[in-house]
Amino acid sequence: MKSKQVVVLEIGSSQLRVIVAKPGLNNSLFVKDLAIKNYDGYYQGEFVEPSKLAPVLFDLFNSIDFLRNKYYKKLFVALPAEMTSVQLATSSINVEGLGRVTRNDMELLNLQALEKTKSPEIEVVNSSSLGYFIDDVKVMDPVGKKGRNLSAEFSIITCQTKLIKNFNTILADLGFINVEYISEPLASALCVVPEEEREDGALVVDVGHLTTSVSYVKGNGLTNLTSFSIGGGHITSDLCEAFDLSFENAEKLKKMVVISVEAQPLDYYDLITVEGKVERILQDDANKVVSYRLETIASAINQCLIMQGISLVNYIPIYLIGGGISKIKGGKDFLAKCISKNISYGKAPFPGLNKPEEAVVYSVADFALKNCD
Repeated sequence: MKSKQVVVLEIGSSQLRVIVAKPGLNNSLFVKDLAIKNYDGYYQGEFVEPSKLAPVLFDLFNSIDFLRNKYYKKLFVALPAEMTSVQLATSSINVEGLGRVTRNDMELLNLQALEKTKSPEIEVVNSSSLGYFIDDVKVMDPVGKKGRNLSAEFSIITCQTKLIKNFNTILADLGFINVEYISEPLASALCVVPEEEREDGALVVDVGHLTTSVSYVKGNGLTNLTSFSIGGGHITSDLCEAFDLSFENAEKLKKMVVISVEAQPLDYYDLITVEGKVERILQDDANKVVSYRLETIASAINQCLIMQGISLVNYIPIYLIGGGISKIKGGKDFLAKCISKNISYGKAPFPGLNKPEEAVVYSVADFALKNCD
């Protein structure tokens, strides 16, 4: 029997990535193809250069020879936080027949919840239960259990219909037959946060190149999702301005910065530029530039938590993913200090594929495999 495989497009704030994956041995992930293309990105949920999106996508898919490999038959598109929103809806039904809950009862609950969020302006990307109750008693899996009333709260992730239609037009022109949209923040949370921690709730902070998202996962769904347009690329821009560097040289400097160690007055970073020259930059000056922007990101994260009504007084696991901060030496710990909470790296649970900056692309592939037909 031929093993199932999925093709997933991940929409980053500076890169588009396509991954072709199938199940590996011992619940691992086997990556058959992976390609990356830089592009102009998006801002506040809108593509910066929408007219350039189709040519970049064409080049991206051509780099994995998608027509010859017949990857065009079905494509999963992972939508980022800035292009989606979360709504919560509850529904309740009386259990008929013998009083045992059936799969049909659960589907009816879901349909009722979806009706409450129905609108011509939005499309549902995902619907998942945050918990089931039989006669007000919480149960993990209600199927087969007896009771008179079945209720549930659902997390429903939606996207603007206009965006979906535009995407469908572009992808149809490229030859894709079947397109399904999934939520990148949900896929990431379900992959990097252990199931036992999701029962009580956990935070996932995804810091990308130009954007950051903060999602709260509980059970199998998201209860809150916010984002803001600041990321690791802004740290690079700050270094460009502070030291009159090109963006490429500023990226090299950012990788050298170690903010976990206090710099001495005459300590320098010896930056070998792309032109082959050596630039001597005071470590303390560079560290201050990076730290200032990290403090800005931490402040914005705290604002997201306030908007979500989430208090960090009690212990809540916090996971950091994305390449915006995780590649900065000491960046995670500095961020944790700013918000006065412990932060762990979020990693996909697959051998050899467990870097926090790569968590998103492997998470969306895993989610697609678990939800494909």
